[in-house]
Amino acid sequence: MISPLLASVTGSREDLTAEQLFCACFQRLVSGQRLGLRRARAACAILGVGLAVVSPARPETTTPLTKLLDHVGQQVEKFWNYFPSVTCTEILTQSKIGDKGKVLFEQRETFDYLVILQTSGMDIAVDESRVEKTHKASKGKASLLETNGFSILSLIFHPLFQSRYEFRQLTDETVQGHRLLSIGFQQITQDRPLSVLLLRERQYPLQWSGTAWIDPASSAVVRIVARLGNTMADTGLLRLDADVSYSEIPFNGSTRYWLPAKAVVEAETKRQHWRNTHLFANYRRFDVETEVKTAAPQ
Repeated sequence: MISPLLASVTGSREDLTAEQLFCACFQRLVSGQRLGLRRARAACAILGVGLAVVSPARPETTTPLTKLLDHVGQQVEKFWNYFPSVTCTEILTQSKIGDKGKVLFEQRETFDYLVILQTSGMDIAVDESRVEKTHKASKGKASLLETNGFSILSLIFHPLFQSRYEFRQLTDETVQGHRLLSIGFQQITQDRPLSVLLLRERQYPLQWSGTAWIDPASSAVVRIVARLGNTMADTGLLRLDADVSYSEIPFNGSTRYWLPAKAVVEAETKRQHWRNTHLFANYRRFDVETEVKTAAPQ
């Protein structure tokens, strides 16, 4: 079961504050308890909603695009099946942007970041947690955008999610001397959305469209650029963009996986503009060790 993160909005529809635009993807709450997530602003209510996942129907004819999607989906699924949980260091920079791109206020925090994905039959559950380590901010105060879950945006290509999107093959591109395959995607269903904005007790599904770049040798996702595929102007949200890049990370010496390295999220209303930059480093497998001690009989 997957549950999106919902935000409770209490401000003006024409100009939502950052606290009220608490946008996220693929997060789950367990038994109503937050798993060490960073504190929410007072204006936000965190809710969990169950989401059943249906396996996509494969087309009868096989095309180069369907083969590519199969390979990409297998890589995404393979990693999460073998590596159900990873932890890393996250550096989050939250910026309030003014006219001509001038930074008006900036806050920088460091977290111990943990993401856990569990599969059970046809269901997937994703947990994301943060433990704050350092905090530094500019003088003064400013409302800031809260963003979570964008580090695992590649789950769009998981076999259990592909049926929610329409894909198209784009022209290959060369980036830093390496040829990359390009895939365009557009979310085609609003049923059981992966992420929503809750405004005055009403849920607004966030539909994503954009482009993904794939490494042809490994079929790994190298970069995803996503934007809102549906208009949210009636809620005050004019723009929501996400740009997530991935790097090849070695584990156990020779085994390598493509994991999120950077996620940049920008949002705008009529009067406000925010940019959040998430940097991920020092990846390692998350293991829980337990120790049982038996006391000697008295």
